[in-house]
Amino acid sequence: MRQLTYAVLKEGDGGILRQAPERVLQFGEGNFLRGFADDFIDRMNERAGFYGRVVVVPPASAGKAGRINAQQGLYQLCLRGKQNGAVVEERRMIRCISRALDVFADWDELLRTACQPELRFVISNTTEAGIVYDPACRWDDRPPASFPAKLTRLLWERWRSGASGWVLLPCELIADNGVVLREYVLRHAADWGLEEAFRRWLETENRFCSTLVDRIVTGYPKQWAAQLDEENGYADALLDTAEPFGLWVIEAPEALAEEFPAPQAGLPVKFVSDHHPYKEQKVRILNGGHTAMVPAAFLAGHDIVRTCMEDPAVRAFLQGALYEEIIPTLSLPREDCEAFARAVEERFANPYIDHRLLDIALNSVSKWRARVLPSVRAYPAGGGRLPVRLTFSFAALAAFYTQGMRDGVPYPVRDDAAVMEFFRQTKGLAPEALIRALAARTDFWGEDLNALPGFVPAAGRALERIRACGMAAALARCQEEAGL
Repeated sequence: MRQLTYAVLKEGDGGILRQAPERVLQFGEGNFLRGFADDFIDRMNERAGFYGRVVVVPPASAGKAGRINAQQGLYQLCLRGKQNGAVVEERRMIRCISRALDVFADWDELLRTACQPELRFVISNTTEAGIVYDPACRWDDRPPASFPAKLTRLLWERWRSGASGWVLLPCELIADNGVVLREYVLRHAADWGLEEAFRRWLETENRFCSTLVDRIVTGYPKQWAAQLDEENGYADALLDTAEPFGLWVIEAPEALAEEFPAPQAGLPVKFVSDHHPYKEQKVRILNGGHTAMVPAAFLAGHDIVRTCMEDPAVRAFLQGALYEEIIPTLSLPREDCEAFARAVEERFANPYIDHRLLDIALNSVSKWRARVLPSVRAYPAGGGRLPVRLTFSFAALAAFYTQGMRDGVPYPVRDDAAVMEFFRQTKGLAPEALIRALAARTDFWGEDLNALPGFVPAAGRALERIRACGMAAALARCQEEAGL
């Protein structure tokens, strides 16, 4: 079977786009950026006259550029899931990538590319470990090992050429990614003794934007790919799949939309003065919803997220947690949070994704601290009332770590050594005693949760019911208490 190329595709409008200038430099060739940022850029070309192409740079591994160049940057993206109450499946050909450069074999060409006047945006996803400061990196390395060091060298070349600065949109999942990336670039510039004029240019003519990205990209569909290739009549080694939902929050003036016209293309891109409320929304609703639901849902007999949404009791528990206990703690307008929560429910019900609960349950103690505890702490407790479902989730967490068996079958629990040792030593304690000991672990929670009025007795009673009656009955009682 022939490999996908423009000749095989019979170009069409893509032939026009191939004359467009390279306006984006992208560090990262993986499934996420191709299923997210490149999808958005392709739609901006189609709908909003962005008229720009993307140069892709695999940030570390040699050899990956060849796979992209063999298909002339072309690949098919399939968006599959639920949206606005309906199951959707959209296939589109992504045409915005012009070429890929190998940082090892094509280092000199990458330096030249950095000087192209039309190049305006830098997008990156070098994983959470990509934005690091490595003092061992030198200016004359070919290339420097770290992404910030590579970027510093490219920026210096661009400054020396007289070209304008860049808008940098890091998508790595670290806090304040733009701020951190800027800090590391400036440190390298100082370490290397680069010109003061260059350092001023870095600070005044370049915008390092902190961002929040949200889309589940499921990547190459091994079981479906052969069928799709047969239908298309060509082989697509870069085929990518993702959910329809997407959100890209960029901390930058709204005027940036004149250059990066995502809103004009109808895309879910927000330019905001502060991205932190949106991160808070994602962490507490999406991630917190997962973390609060998963231990209870698993012990109630479920294995994947989708079936949880088909169980009226589990779904009611999740909805109550989201709309009654988490959203009231958030700073964004309630209607915006509710819209996000409704989208989360649809994402959890995606018929094309089998998201295993035991995978989500990995390191649940630290996840509960980061994702659920802030909502418990911030809950507007009128009359001393606790968030009933979130409190129950703490008991369900304890049950998950100590029960060890479901329907007579052992299940794996995975967490760091200190957590596992704690539950090994305490699993024989009575329910409230276990909850009290767990709540007292300041190394787990950053505080002693025994200080939260009523929290430990309520969670203790919940754990007692889980042990005595089973998770299904305990969930039902939790809902009754929440309705009081």
